[in-house]
Amino acid sequence: MTYQREYAERVRVGLVGAGSHAYRNVLPALNFLPVELVAICDPATESGAAAARQYGARHHASMEQMLAAETLDAVLLCVGPHQHPELAVRAFDAGLHVWMEKPAAARSADVQAMIDRRGDRVAVVGFKKTFMPATVKARELLAGPAGPLRSLLVTYPMVVPDLSRDGLDAAPPDSLWLIDGCHPLSFLADVGGPAATVAVHRAARGGGACVVTFADGVVGTLHLAEGAPRSQPFERYALFADASTIEIDNGATVTYQRGIPFEYARTHSFAPPGIDGGAVVWSAQNTLNTLENHPLFVQGVYGSLAHFCDAVLRRVPAVRGTLELAARVTALYEAAMLSDGSAVPVEAVRA
Repeated sequence: MTYQREYAERVRVGLVGAGSHAYRNVLPALNFLPVELVAICDPATESGAAAARQYGARHHASMEQMLAAETLDAVLLCVGPHQHPELAVRAFDAGLHVWMEKPAAARSADVQAMIDRRGDRVAVVGFKKTFMPATVKARELLAGPAGPLRSLLVTYPMVVPDLSRDGLDAAPPDSLWLIDGCHPLSFLADVGGPAATVAVHRAARGGGACVVTFADGVVGTLHLAEGAPRSQPFERYALFADASTIEIDNGATVTYQRGIPFEYARTHSFAPPGIDGGAVVWSAQNTLNTLENHPLFVQGVYGSLAHFCDAVLRRVPAVRGTLELAARVTALYEAAMLSDGSAVPVEAVRA
């Protein structure tokens, strides 16, 4: 791990939006990234100016003002998804790289508009669940001893609005399905790959199940665990492969279940000799005040920003958290709302 003060080469960035989320997550993460925070723009001049003073950056009331006054390599967009398309396109047209918070947009057509204007600039969306160390470990196992993936199960408290009669134009502008639903959807899209259909089965009292069929035949289920208390661990992922499973519990524990030598009605020990079978567990120890236990790292915030900075400095396209992934996630979000329990083709939504 290299700290910001130790990097020889840095990306000159401007932060757009200095609200609570940016202040709690993005700005602290910059301490560990190869960046020089040049400016902060936020129309809420009091909080924006205070953040700029704290971090030794200049403050501007608008992105237009910031782009006109500063020499930047990139912008970090920490505003709402409805503002991302316009601001990202403006930055692309100015020759700047763009990192934006999740979700990228509210409609897949708006994500495609950003793709069309991106050119050779780097663009990364902060889908932190795809950058969690736990997710990285799961992908490593699927590519190696555990794979290939057969099915997956995600548990996350959520309600999917029913727009099967009214259409997507009736989508609530700031629903949790848009703002938070992108977390489990991005995991499904990243690990499962391109999706073919989505079907949502809504429970009468909230919750239910969102079933995704992927192009390669894998089936993923998002259990809509509405009612689970968000003040306690509630997020779980289970990936089922060849005679093995990978379980991620609340982002902080990965369990790789390999099975044991087993003969029905004959095996008498669940812990037979040797270490070639059974479970391998990786877990944050939460005792030492060190980085591998810090939520910025465990939850993937740092990983997303680090991938962006690395791509910018190396002058290569991003390969994780891309706008292409964002288009797939947004299409899943849209198709799920259109489902009345029957399967909705994802490509029909994107068309």
